Amino acid sequence: MILARIDGTVTATVKHPSLNGFTMLIGMQVNADGSECGKEPWIILDRMGAGRGDIVCVTSEGDAARQLSGDTRIPARMVVVGLVDPREAKR
Repeated sequence: MILARIDGTVTATVKHPSLNGFTMLIGMQVNADGSECGKEPWIILDRMGAGRGDIVCVTSEGDAARQLSGDTRIPARMVVVGLVDPREAKR
């Protein structure tokens, strides 16, 4: 699992059919304290309702994306698998 901060969304005029139902987000890898540790932003698929500023748990296992979409042809591997509760993160 990787932590990422959501910085925005991506809009696609055309996308692969296996991506229907997913929101495409822009995220940056962060440490447990919220400080950035990634060099470049990622495109992350989401079905959990994450929004700008949220800290999320991301998996980079392509199999998770395939299982969530039900399509083995999905052209993605980064998927939100959990939202970090901000009250718990401050402890």
